[in-house]
Amino acid sequence: MTAAVRDPGLQPERTRLAWRRTTLSATVVALLAVRQALHSGATPGALVAVALSTLAWLGFLLVAHRRVVALRTARPAALAPR
Repeated sequence: MTAAVRDPGLQPERTRLAWRRTTLSATVVALLAVRQALHSGATPGALVAVALSTLAWLGFLLVAHRRVVALRTARPAALAPR
């Protein structure tokens, strides 16, 4: 028997849009964290918090970008087994 051909339909587009919304939300949260840290005073602890927040945000952007790029193909790669 041959495996049925998978028709992804609009699933990749919905997933791509979900990643975009999540990226936008993460950006807003990171900016609010930076604003709060700097508003309370530019102490060394606040600057470390800003640096860590920025690093986490950049890491998330990297993961999101890689996932969105992977969805551009006509036939996305199969998911790995659990």
